[in-house]
This record gives sequence, C-alpha cells and structure tokens, in this order.
Amino acid sequence: MLGYTEAARDPEEIMTNEELLLTAQHIEQHRHATYLPDPYYLEGLKRDPGDSHINNAYGMLLFRRGNFAEAEKYSRTAIKRLTWRSPNPYNSEAYYNLGLALYFQGKQSEAYDAFYKAAWSNEQQEMSYYYLAAIEAGRKNFEQALELVEKGIIKNAHNIKARGLKAIILRKLGHVKEAEALIKENLEIDAFDYVSMFELALLGDNRKMLLDEMNALMRDFHENYLQAARDYAEAECYEEAVEVLDQCTKEQPMLSYYKAYYLGKMGRQEEAVKEYQKADGCSPLYCFPNKLEDIAVLKDAFTKYPAGAKAYYYLGNLYYDKLQFERATELWEKSASIDDNYPTVHRNLALAYFNKQNDAGKAKIQLEKAFDLDEADSRVFLELDQLYKKMGVSFAERLKNYEKHLDIITERDDAMLEFVTLYNLTGMHQKAYDTIMSHDFRPWEGAEGRISGQYKIALTELAKDAIAESSYEKAEKLLEQSLEYPLNLGEGRLEGTKDNNIYYYLRIVKEALGKADEAGECFKKADRGEDEPAGMMYYYDQPADMILYKGLANQKLGNQRAAYACFNKLMDYGERHLYDEMKNDFFAVSLPDFLIFEDDMNRKNKAHCYYLMGLANLGLGNKGKAGQQFKKALSYDFNHQNCHIYLKMTK
Repeated sequence: MLGYTEAARDPEEIMTNEELLLTAQHIEQHRHATYLPDPYYLEGLKRDPGDSHINNAYGMLLFRRGNFAEAEKYSRTAIKRLTWRSPNPYNSEAYYNLGLALYFQGKQSEAYDAFYKAAWSNEQQEMSYYYLAAIEAGRKNFEQALELVEKGIIKNAHNIKARGLKAIILRKLGHVKEAEALIKENLEIDAFDYVSMFELALLGDNRKMLLDEMNALMRDFHENYLQAARDYAEAECYEEAVEVLDQCTKEQPMLSYYKAYYLGKMGRQEEAVKEYQKADGCSPLYCFPNKLEDIAVLKDAFTKYPAGAKAYYYLGNLYYDKLQFERATELWEKSASIDDNYPTVHRNLALAYFNKQNDAGKAKIQLEKAFDLDEADSRVFLELDQLYKKMGVSFAERLKNYEKHLDIITERDDAMLEFVTLYNLTGMHQKAYDTIMSHDFRPWEGAEGRISGQYKIALTELAKDAIAESSYEKAEKLLEQSLEYPLNLGEGRLEGTKDNNIYYYLRIVKEALGKADEAGECFKKADRGEDEPAGMMYYYDQPADMILYKGLANQKLGNQRAAYACFNKLMDYGERHLYDEMKNDFFAVSLPDFLIFEDDMNRKNKAHCYYLMGLANLGLGNKGKAGQQFKKALSYDFNHQNCHIYLKMTK
C-alpha cells in the first residue's frame, strides 16, 4: 500500500488493481510534477478490461482533459460491469460521469437519461438534478425544470448554481415575487452570485442602477462575465448570456468568441461571424483558454470563420495543457498556415516538435522563426539558446548571440546565469566575474546555488591562473573573496556547500606565502563533507568534485588510506551505475537544469558516471585515463561544465 512517505512503485510491480487505482488517484490528487496516473490505470485495465472502478476513474481523467468521446467509452464500460447483476448499481457515479461526457458532446437527450439514472444514488443527486433541470429549461419545460432543480437544492441548500438556475426558471414562469425573494436569499449566501445579481436587474424597475452595482462588483474582469454567461448557457438562455457579456467593457478574445457562439445558437449567424472576426483580431496577450466549455466554442469558431488563425492557436494551447499533444500540434500547424507572423505559435510548435516528436531540426526552424518575428522577446531568446545548447552549438557561437542581445538578456536572471556560464566555459573568467557583479540577481526555486556556483568558478579559475604564474598574494585574495557571497547574488550558502576545492588551493597558496598555521587549517576544512557520491544531482546535493578534493587533502596530509577511499568510492559509483535505467525520483520537486526541452536521463546518467570515474582517476594520478573518461562524459553531455574544467587539469 502506498504511504505518504513511500515512493510509488512501477505499475507492473503493484500486486492488486485496488492499489493501482489508489496510486493513480494519489498522483492525480496531488498533481504530481513528473508522474502520470495513466500507466497505473492502463495496467489495471490490461489485467481486467471491465474493472468498473478503474474504467470510471480513467474515464473522468480523460473527461477533464477534454477527450469527451473516449471518456464516454470508459464510463459505458464501467456501467456494463456495474449493472451485471442489477440495473441500479450500488453507486451511480459512472452514470453521472457518462452524463457529463455526453452533455459536453452536445448529446443532451442521452445525457438526460444518464443523469436521471445517476440520481438513483444519494451522492450524485445534487448535480444530477441540476443538469436535468438545465436541460429541461433549455427545452422550455420550465415547470419540470423547477421541480428538478428544487430536488437538487434539497440535497444542498447552498448550491449557488442551482439557486441561480431556480431564479432564472421562476422569472421565466412569471413568478416575480418568488424570484425576488429567492435572489435576496442567494445574495445573502453568496454576495458574489453574479447570475442572481443579473436576474435582479432583469426583474427590477431600476435596471441601470442594479447593473452598475453588479459591474462594480465584477470589476470589469472578463472571467467573471464569462462564468455568469456560461451558467446562463447551460439552461440555453443565450440571449441573457450575450447581454451579460456585453456588460464587460474589455476587449478580450474569449468574450467575443463566447458571444459569437451564443449568437450562433440563437440563429444570428451573420452577427456570429462578425464577432468571430473581432475575436481573431483581439490581442492574444494574457488569453489562456482552459475551461472544458471553451472547446466547443473554439471549434465552432474555426468552423464558421475558418480564416481566423487564433481559434486554432487557442484550442491548441488548451489541448497541450490537457496532454493531447498530437491534437495541439495539428491545430498550431493549421494556425501557422493561416497566419505565419504570430511568434508564439512558432514557439509552441518548437516545443511540441522537440519534446513530443523528437525532431530537433523542425524545432530549431520554428524557434528561430519565432525569435526573428520578435527579437525583443527575452523568453524566446533564452529558449532558443537552450535549444542550441541541446543541439551542441559551440559555446563561442552561443556567447556571440548573448553579446548581440545584451539589451534583452538583462531582463531575466536565468538568461544572465547562462550568459556568465558561457563566459566561464570559454575561459573568460574575468568577464564572467565582472558580469555577475554588474547585475542584481533574485533567487528562484530550483536555482539555488547556481549563480553563486558561477561566481566561485570564475574566482577559483582566476586564482588557479594566478597560482600558475606564482602570483600567490593575488590568488589568496581571489580565493578568500570566493568564500564571501556579495549581496547582489541574492542568496546565501546551501547546506551541502563545503568548498573543499577552494580550501585545497588556499592551503597551497598560504604555504607558498609562509603562512603555515593558516595552511594547516585550510586542509582540515578541505576534508569536510560526505565521501559518498550521489546520482545525477539536484541542486541541494553535495557536488562530487568535493570528494575529489577531500581525497587530495588527505593525500597531502599523508592519510593515503582515507584518500584512496574517496577516489575508490567515486570510481565504484561510476562503474556500478553506468547502465542504470533512469527515471525521475518520485519525491523530487526541483531539477538541476533549466528544463524547457526534455532530457534523455539515461544519457545524463552516463555522463555523470564517466565524470565520477574521471575524478577518481585524476585523484589517483592517472591523468590519461581521467582525460579519456571526461571526454566520454562530454560525448553524452557536451555542456557538462565541470568536465571541461577538470579535462584541462589532465593536460
């Protein structure tokens, strides 16, 4: 059984279908960052294709992803098993879920039957009666709708959607006083019940004043108007839905898309097309369709106005968020074929091509196109650079791009981090240091230790150059400076930071300067930390090269046994784990790299293991072997910064 502190096992390792279901639901419930529930559901269905619980749960997962037709299939399979012995199952959740899948496909009659069956069990009555009432209201059967919505309110007297629907039905039936009394109760329960506010305005003589009050509370925020309009549309009150949307003064794409959709439902097709044209011309900034209802609206948009590129783009975004990657890619391609001048659609296609189709060439073409269309976009610049990094573009070429676009990279700390890293990788450590000190960094989760790491690399490498020139006083100053974090780095020292390498070199410098006592203290500090290496590191792990310097320090102190123990542990780990099949740790929340384009974790692991073996051989004095292993590591991960640093030491 999966506990709170126990990592989820692979689906094939889990014994029972119940545990597979619970594991999948745990992953769903906690919105796990790297694990998906699908393999657990599918493993259960492989063992028992008719499992009612798993079919029901997996169907709802697909429903939430906007895959309504597939959701319907799984719900029907669940019902088939549930009704094997009785026409009325113990729990009718599967009927309710089937009703939702049908309702969102526009199959109102079938949905009505499913919701009616769902109302058999207590748990599903509240919302089943709501949807039954909404469907009857759409059919103009207001008496039946009133009876049904009241049954739902009995189950939950504070269901504000049901109470709003009841107010609508009472107005439609001409029960004005009863409607006004209900609305007063509704607003006492929820002062932000916009449907009831609008209903009050429709009923009252002082309509303008009441609408002004409603609009003041809604703050001209388009999502408030959209939600109220959707509530009206569920009962097919399209005229009221349009009037609600008209209250908003903002020009926002989804307002116009929904208005056009509702106008079409009312038979006003010419007006609908004009509104779709308006929606396509609206600024796409801060427009993030994410509601399941958006799917039908956007599909209707490119059906009635196929010349509009943005509806394809928006629906592609929604589907990508719902993990329907093929659909999303096809929609973005269609959008780009209509309007080739919108940068973000090319940027999105680049991510889909690289991460989902493993086509780096196509991704490069799209991302370069996106940046060419808007060279002021620092995010796309950084993403393009990360793609170049994945594709093995030389450090010098990448650095030229940064120096060419200094005006935008200063907008982003992550871009500045890559910039100074490239200076360090190309041996321009003074420029790396000067650039770091010219910028105020702000820490962000997952990047802890990154900029301070580049700061220390720059100063340590400068100090090593000074040692090579016998400039010991200069080297001492640089090394001691590297131990002090200036305020502009925006972060302090991590627990895993031991700085064995810095103290190792400080000992050499202080010895050369005749400071014997201080030199001895430095070697004691160079012997700190763990001597057990870790896997591909997260930001809080102790870096593996600290074990190398711990071994070197012991070697200098004459503790050969302790030194060889450090080197052998590095070698042993690298050899034992070289062929591991890697996957994300279940509890990992932060990754060591800025992740836009997906990594091959097995390649990263091989690079890490060869790097550890290289460190071991370097410590043992086998520079030739160490150089071979660092080169091997770089063949798997050309951007491994420490491999480049230690490869120089083998020469």
